[in-house]
Amino acid sequence: MDKWDIDLACKKILNFSSLSSKNRDNLLKYLDIFFPPSKYYKHAALRRNAIKNLRLSRNLLTGAIQLFPHCLQVNDLPASGSSLSGYAVMLTAGGEGERLRISLQQNGIKADQLKDFTKATYKLPDFYADYGALHINLSLISNISMENEIDIPVIVTTGPPKSTTAKIIPRIIKENKSFGLKNIRVIQQNERLHLTEDEKIVYTFKYDSPEPVINPDETGGPVMKLKEVMETGETALSWLKRSGCDKIILLQATAIYDKELILKMARAGKAYDGVGVGIMRESFHSDDPYGTYVLVEKEESKKLIIVEKETRNEATRNLRDPNNVFYLPFNTGLYIFDRALIENNHLPDYATPPKEILPNLPRSPKIGYAATDILPFASYPAILAAPSDSFRVIKKADDLKDLSILGKKLGLNKICKEVREYTDSYK
Repeated sequence: MDKWDIDLACKKILNFSSLSSKNRDNLLKYLDIFFPPSKYYKHAALRRNAIKNLRLSRNLLTGAIQLFPHCLQVNDLPASGSSLSGYAVMLTAGGEGERLRISLQQNGIKADQLKDFTKATYKLPDFYADYGALHINLSLISNISMENEIDIPVIVTTGPPKSTTAKIIPRIIKENKSFGLKNIRVIQQNERLHLTEDEKIVYTFKYDSPEPVINPDETGGPVMKLKEVMETGETALSWLKRSGCDKIILLQATAIYDKELILKMARAGKAYDGVGVGIMRESFHSDDPYGTYVLVEKEESKKLIIVEKETRNEATRNLRDPNNVFYLPFNTGLYIFDRALIENNHLPDYATPPKEILPNLPRSPKIGYAATDILPFASYPAILAAPSDSFRVIKKADDLKDLSILGKKLGLNKICKEVREYTDSYK
């Protein structure tokens, strides 16, 4: 029987014996429902594999030839809404935005004003209808759909089932009549146990009852979720195929975008099976924190990869474009890729650098999948070099005002108003 008992719990749950009898029972009941022993052992095995992959990645450039990837310039591409025909748009909105919440409270926002808080839906100051970034993005995609008379399927991924984003985002979409979008799906991310270095479950107290510490399965989790069966009885990938979508644009729902950037991303993806949006470096210092696009030739194969600070080397930092103007572009987290890349491949298990589990415990990696691992599957990859002012991501409270200003400058408030007036005209 796949259930926890006291003996197993004492071995696999940190400080389990220190709990009261009632709390022991409550924790085991919770684990039996959401993380039975079979699931725990699976997560522990995935963790070991992810940490192995992390170690191997540190030697990724050993014996490799590094090349400047093929780059497309935004200004060289036409901006046509028809380019989005055959595309789906995926908006990742699963983050709870704890850093933003703390930043807001430090700026005088009271905790009771942040009920049902999510970073993707938190209102931008002095913006149309108190819209947040997700409202704006869905309005923008709806606007493109209506202008070009094309049906763009949209997938919004939230956090795990019990998360605030999983509760709030579907409600907002429903209240706003799907922002006029004809085909939209909300998909919940999976979650992982955040285990200690010796693979023990850690618990924290919620409403006076212990629950395990968990985390969403990282940036690639939403992408892997496309392979799982939805409530409709089919996978999201099957739904996209049936809808005529061969390509996917992956966006962060906690950012806003220049309309032209979205159109040109779609155009860039027409001739390539994997495209990463990057920003060209004018200099490349050793302490630069951003992930770096580089084409790696090793064992007679070439792959477009993203290397992090601890992996890159001096050769990476010295590499320049063919015109000897720019250094390697850094990653923005925005991608365009063929649906087939996900249908035919499985993202490798991924481990973050050590993260805090609880304040009094040693740090331990979080485990999941990385969206950055999509591009190495591509046979014909490219980079779309975008200007830094064509989008902006919310990170802290000060960003909200800047996003509002940028949104107005880009005409997004007008687009939101037009879409709202259209949906309000529904009978």
